[in-house]
Amino acid sequence: MKEYLILLFLLFSTQDKIDTSKMYMIYFTRTGNTEIFANYIKEKININSFRINPVTPYTDNLTEMLEYARVERSNNMRPEINGTLPDISKYDTIFLGYPLWHSYLPNIMINLLEKMDFNGKTIYPFNTYGTKGVGESLSDIKTYAKGATIKDGFAISDSEIKIKENSQKKIDSWYNDNFNNTINEEPIDENEIGNILNFKSYFLCIIFILLA
Repeated sequence: MKEYLILLFLLFSTQDKIDTSKMYMIYFTRTGNTEIFANYIKEKININSFRINPVTPYTDNLTEMLEYARVERSNNMRPEINGTLPDISKYDTIFLGYPLWHSYLPNIMINLLEKMDFNGKTIYPFNTYGTKGVGESLSDIKTYAKGATIKDGFAISDSEIKIKENSQKKIDSWYNDNFNNTINEEPIDENEIGNILNFKSYFLCIIFILLA
C-alpha cells in the first residue's frame, strides 16, 4: 500500500516537469564568453553539449580576427570543424550558442548547420555580442538549419556575461518564459488556478497522513 502511494506521489509531484533528456546544446566560443553563457545554462538544466572547435584556431588578436571574419563572410568560406559532429537524432530541442561577428553568425557555425540534420528540431539561439544584440544571426540560422523551428534569439553582451549574478537572473527569466509557461496551452482563469492548487494541497496532505 505504501509503495503504491509513494508512486502516486512521485507521479503527481513531477507531472509538470520539462523533459530535459530531449534537450542538447551546441556552441562555439573564441574568447570564452559564449562558453560562460553555455555553462550558466547547463548549471540550470543538466544537458549534454558539444563545443565546436576549428581545425585551424582563430587568432587571439581582436583586430586581426575581425578582419579575417570579414574575409570569411565575403568569400562564403566554411572553416573546418575539428572532430566528429554529434548525433542529435534523439533530441527535440537544441540550444545553439555563438558570438556575434559583424552582426552575423560565424561561418564555422554555418558549416555546422549545413552538415547536420535539424529537420523537425526546435532551436533556441543564444549569443554574446559587442554592440549589436542578435544582429542578423537569426536570419542565418533560418537559412541554413533546414526544417527547424527557430525561436527568438537571446543575447547578453560580452561585458555583462561575466557578471554571473545578473546574467543568471536573465537566463532564468528567459528559460522560464520559454519552457515553464508552455505546460498549459490554454489560459486558465484565476478561480481554476486556485482550485488546482487547493486540490494538490489536499491530495498531498492525504498521502502524508496515510504514510505516517
